[in-house]
Amino acid sequence: MSDLGTRMAAEMAEQPAVLGALAARFDEVAATVAAALPSPPAGVGFLARGSSDNAALLGRYAVEVATGLPTCLIAPSVLTAFGGQPSGFAGWLVVALSQSGETPEIVDLADRYRAAGATVVAITNDAGSGLARAADVTVALEAGRELAVPATKTVTAQQLATLAVGAALGGRTVVPDLSRLADRVETVLADTAPVEECAARLAASRRLAVVARGLCYPAARETALKLQETTGAMAHAFSTADFRHGPIAVCGPDTPALLMAGGGPADADTRAVAADLAQRSAPVVSVGSDPADDLGWPAGDGATDCLLATIRGQQLALSVSRRLGIDPDRPAGLRKVTATH
Repeated sequence: MSDLGTRMAAEMAEQPAVLGALAARFDEVAATVAAALPSPPAGVGFLARGSSDNAALLGRYAVEVATGLPTCLIAPSVLTAFGGQPSGFAGWLVVALSQSGETPEIVDLADRYRAAGATVVAITNDAGSGLARAADVTVALEAGRELAVPATKTVTAQQLATLAVGAALGGRTVVPDLSRLADRVETVLADTAPVEECAARLAASRRLAVVARGLCYPAARETALKLQETTGAMAHAFSTADFRHGPIAVCGPDTPALLMAGGGPADADTRAVAADLAQRSAPVVSVGSDPADDLGWPAGDGATDCLLATIRGQQLALSVSRRLGIDPDRPAGLRKVTATH
């Protein structure tokens, strides 16, 4: 094995244990969040940046699909750059995500939304962080210290934590069974041969589209981010529906598409777009729960497909970066904690 990315690889390998432990606490976490909820919540807002924002998107889908509550991804710049105020959020649940718990603007805004009457739940890997102190309730990931710049185990743990928030709001139907989650993750991580094959097909591409819809779309966004930060490729994530509206034109013989699809109601549309890409002579790598996919995962229970798709994206980013001679543990010009304000 290459010496490049050894730290990232080691942290990826911890995911079965991290997710298994969080799955064992899932009902407890959901009950703790439920006990703190406004009654009834007026709406749910997710507050995050970067990989945390991609995890937040899964939470948004889970809450909206299962409860119908008004749900949004809060734009931090409305307050930080435009000088807005968090009016209208009294009685809301605001879920603030930061792996370190120390991103200045997320900590500051969590405090401001709480002061404006929202109940704030922090999802963080550091239960003693500034974000935890600013929140009414903290969901601690307990993933252990993460040192590689590309976040891996904390991202999938955040995703699972957002599903627990959804369960607290009555959204358990999105995650019917977590009993096999750790085993499914272990299976994916051990299945490396197709990763290397797909990475060989993608390594020469300096731009590519990552396409998904519904509960796999957050994984597409996270995969694009991982490829960007580890390899420097111009990878961009698209919702399948939006992709059809014009961005499909970027794909052709030199610009492949990575299609991510599980077994959900929106995934058939993603699989169907492969025919349109074939007409453009665009190379396609399919990642999903169908046995015919180039890079698969064990079929399972709806929203947790997003976690497995995210891990497949991590594997691809690691393998492609190694093929390019890039150390993903130390991407050029990036730091572990990005201090946005």
